[in-house]
Amino acid sequence: MRILGYLVVGLVGLVIYMVANTMAMLPAGEAKSLKPAEYDAADARRMAENLAGAVRFETVSYSLDRAPDDAAFKGFHDYLVTTYPNAHAVLEREIVSDYSLMYRWPAASSTAKKPIALAAHMDVVPVPERGLADWPQPPFAGVIDDNGILWGRGTLDDKGMLISIMEAVEKLARAGFAPDRDIYFLFGHDEELGGDNGAAVMAGILKDRGVQLSWLMDEGSAIPDGIIPGVKSPVALISLGEKGSVTLRFSATDDGGHSSAPKDFTAASLAAKAGVAVTENQYPLVLDEHLEAFLKAVAPEQPFLNRFMIANLWATNGVMAGELAKSPTVAAFMHTTTAFTMMQSGTKTNILPQYGEAVVNYRIHPRDTVQGVIDRARDVVADDRIKIENLGGGREATSLSDPSGEGYQAIARAVKAEFGDIPIAPTLTVQGTDARHYDGVADGVYRFMPLVVGKDTLKQIHGTAEHISIEALARQVSFFETLIKGTVG
Repeated sequence: MRILGYLVVGLVGLVIYMVANTMAMLPAGEAKSLKPAEYDAADARRMAENLAGAVRFETVSYSLDRAPDDAAFKGFHDYLVTTYPNAHAVLEREIVSDYSLMYRWPAASSTAKKPIALAAHMDVVPVPERGLADWPQPPFAGVIDDNGILWGRGTLDDKGMLISIMEAVEKLARAGFAPDRDIYFLFGHDEELGGDNGAAVMAGILKDRGVQLSWLMDEGSAIPDGIIPGVKSPVALISLGEKGSVTLRFSATDDGGHSSAPKDFTAASLAAKAGVAVTENQYPLVLDEHLEAFLKAVAPEQPFLNRFMIANLWATNGVMAGELAKSPTVAAFMHTTTAFTMMQSGTKTNILPQYGEAVVNYRIHPRDTVQGVIDRARDVVADDRIKIENLGGGREATSLSDPSGEGYQAIARAVKAEFGDIPIAPTLTVQGTDARHYDGVADGVYRFMPLVVGKDTLKQIHGTAEHISIEALARQVSFFETLIKGTVG
């Protein structure tokens, strides 16, 4: 009985400690609101008209087998020169791979400060014919409606960001601003196809010239509002890295024959079994330090039980990871994902197939590698009858940049200045961006779009009815002005 009493006292003491830890580490807080936008209406309208003009250049990336539209891309180059004369008076411009643009704003004087870079891309995805009816305005007409909404492909991904950068540089140059370090502006032309002829080449040029950036910022995450369960505040998510990817084909062959005399397997069943095996043996879910930082950033608005769990992850990590994984979106941040996406086999219902294949797509967490995925798949399948092929070589995940680094802190300060005292948290980008090509030429690579997004916004990217409000565009421009000025001193 005495031992039981000790256990009860110890358990009560532990609970008291964990509650006290919660109240000290993560006290309840109120939802934070966005700072009201401050902009001149006429100036904002002018900037929107400039973005509308950019949208009208159909700089579409169709496929690796189809060359870029020379007139569209070069027309867009000329448009930037004529639209932003003050910027082009201070910037050094270099055309890379015929269509990408690499700008350098040289420091006003000799400096030991490392340069920084802002990246964006000028190409856009195609608009499917079947989706045209769902566009309130033609996707390349650049129409601004009576509600102050600019409709068009690229307004979000990613001409809106590119034009916002150029608007900020134009304003700063006109005002006589002079940076005390080199600033690069890197605008790729083939991001939607992987960036191998644009960003990758520009990164190679920087490396060959011995340029090591302190940090670079590209598109990626944004400011979700009303998307994160239980969080009423908008949250600025700054991505520290991005996932890689690889697609594997699991195939099997057999003699075939008539279906009236089958063996206990077919080429189809062998391939399907392999696909199912890797799908049912998913990578472990890991609640790492970056996801922990995200949870702590949004915890103050959570109910007490959630705050209790987050504040005491040393004891609740496993349970918390399981709860988070109930959302496929959140689970994707926690591990390398495995998706059985395609299956092919057979020619007729009464013929045993001589060939079968299953195709599985992996999105690789920075903890893992392409070769590691292949080796693990081979171990899981454990069947010599299955041939495993890497389709397309794959892409490694990037490294994860430091959330205490200069770039992250500069972005965070600009967020606070433009959007107010909202939570800011590190995250991981699960899609591919041009940023990954600069991993080796920058001390830190961050992915962030200064844009408040809701559930409907996310559907527009690569979807239908893509648009941006005049106010949102004005806030982007103001953010970049603040960010660039904040790099001085």
